[in-house]
Amino acid sequence: MSFTLSLGPVANMQTITTAWSNMTESLEAHAAMVLDLSDLVDIDLSLVQLVETARQHALRDSRALRLSAPANPAVTALLRRAGFLTDPSTETLDFWFHGELPQ
Repeated sequence: MSFTLSLGPVANMQTITTAWSNMTESLEAHAAMVLDLSDLVDIDLSLVQLVETARQHALRDSRALRLSAPANPAVTALLRRAGFLTDPSTETLDFWFHGELPQ
């Protein structure tokens, strides 16, 4: 059974330490975690760094990590600005967008 963790509306430099703590605790306690980013509106690049690092930790520890829904418009815009969508890998598309890059 998976555990769902919502990051709420804010994930930026001021809140990222708490988000990381919540994510690592959840990944340690559960074999599968669903990350809910749907409410995020106030975000910065630290969110992408946090999620990508969590993906690496989950893979290393044989845990499952996925998003509850494709990235919302705010997260999509951040990924685009950060260069993640210039030439995205299949894994990037599958994780962030459930396989379909939004237009």
